[in-house]
Parts: sequence; C-alpha cells; structure tokens
Amino acid sequence: MTFRETDKFYNLIQMKITLLISILFCVQLLSAQVVPFYSADNNKYGYKDEKGKVIIEPKYDLAYTFDEGLAAVRLNGKYGYVDERGREVVPPKYDNTWKFIGGFAAVKLGDKYGFIDKTGKEVVPPKYENANNHHGTCCYKGQAHVKENGLWKIIKIDTKN
Repeated sequence: MTFRETDKFYNLIQMKITLLISILFCVQLLSAQVVPFYSADNNKYGYKDEKGKVIIEPKYDLAYTFDEGLAAVRLNGKYGYVDERGREVVPPKYDNTWKFIGGFAAVKLGDKYGFIDKTGKEVVPPKYENANNHHGTCCYKGQAHVKENGLWKIIKIDTKN
C-alpha cells in the first residue's frame, strides 16, 4: 500500500467512525428516557422524563418500563399499555400482560391467553391455556408460542384480520 492509499484508507475509516458516532448521538436524543415513578401523595405510579418533568400523572396502581415504545400499566386490577406521550394505547382490560417483543405482546383475559399488536388489536385471540413471547425470535418471525390441550406449539400470528 502506498502512502496515498493508506491516507485514503484512514480517511475512510475516520469518516465511518464520525458517521457512526453522529447516528448514535441522534438515536440517544430521539429516545428520551421516560421512566415510571411512585407518588406517595396518592399511592400511585406515573411517568417522568429524564429531566424530572411529569409526562403521565400518577394514576396507575403499577407502572412498568417501556419496551418498543409502550409500557404496561395496571389500574383497578386490569392491565393495559401507555405510550411515552401518556396516551392509553390499550385501555386496562387484561388480567395480565407481558412486554412487547417484535411488535407483539402476550395477554391474559380471564383464564385464556393470546397476543395483541401495538394498536391493541388481538392478533391471536385469548383462547389458549397459556402463551408467551419469552423466546422473542418467534414474534419477530410472526409466530407465537401457545399451549393448547396441554401441549405447546408455535402458531402464525395473523396480522391481516
């Protein structure tokens, strides 16, 4: 490699590093942290941003961290989801919920399990003995783990209906 080629090579590397740092900086700015907090005043949970500004007033019995832009909340014994602006995307109606993975979350309604998407649409109706998205990669592939008649199986998540 000549001096000129080496110089071009290092300039290219430096440009790539600068671009990567710029992208990471922008991602950090765009993904401001909104975290749950507890209020002793009313014994409820809400959400604050990284500067301490209240984004969602404390009104929930429980509040979880955000995954894929949504956080599970519990109100009067039922679970739903809020977005980082404080909008209830999925009103609290489920008996239990799990975090979103690949755009889908497992939910429990009564004694049955299913899956919802980020709009709250039940893409797998709660009709199974159990369901989970702990294996993550299934949801990314449009599949879900469900238990039916005592056996676990993988089903396709129907996003068309």
